[in-house]
Amino acid sequence: MQIELQDIGKKFGGKYIFRHLNRTLLSGDHIGIVGQNGSGKSTLVQIISGYLSASEGLVTYAGISSDQVWKHISLCSPAMGLYEDFTLLEHLQFTHGLKPFEGTFAVNEIPEILQLEKHGNKELKYFSSGMKQRVKLGTALLADVSCVFLDEPCAHLDKDAEKWFSDFVVSSRKNKTVVVASNASESELTGCSDVWTLS
Repeated sequence: MQIELQDIGKKFGGKYIFRHLNRTLLSGDHIGIVGQNGSGKSTLVQIISGYLSASEGLVTYAGISSDQVWKHISLCSPAMGLYEDFTLLEHLQFTHGLKPFEGTFAVNEIPEILQLEKHGNKELKYFSSGMKQRVKLGTALLADVSCVFLDEPCAHLDKDAEKWFSDFVVSSRKNKTVVVASNASESELTGCSDVWTLS
């Protein structure tokens, strides 16, 4: 899915955090967005993915109307919540009903991919923050979509889990467009063909 950013700007409280951004994301691109805290990385990811409106400018998706974009994207953010009374398998089945996983993945196989195979019947409220982050990442990266947005994907992950993510994002992305907002973490930027810097 090709995405065009045309003179994008965003302000909060009357002050712009970024302005006049013009970029093109081509189908299959793997892009990192880096910058200091407060530079607008997460905000830009939410704008490109359609979860937040820009204050000015236009985001267009080649061949897709704005009200249908949600069907073609998935988003993972540390701020996203989970239905914590669900078990892992219940969560995956529920998610699959809303936005199916790729056809090569059966729901009951996904816990092993996430290295959570021993926890399929455990309620998510008993998961550690790192385990929950794996669930969010798996839900986003295994979805049958054209574009995946990852906001600080290694948040809450330990070193072993960061290695798992680095391998996972490369193996699962296939022909998807992947956009990662990062504080310049080497693990988070694995596989990126280009890096945009917000100042």
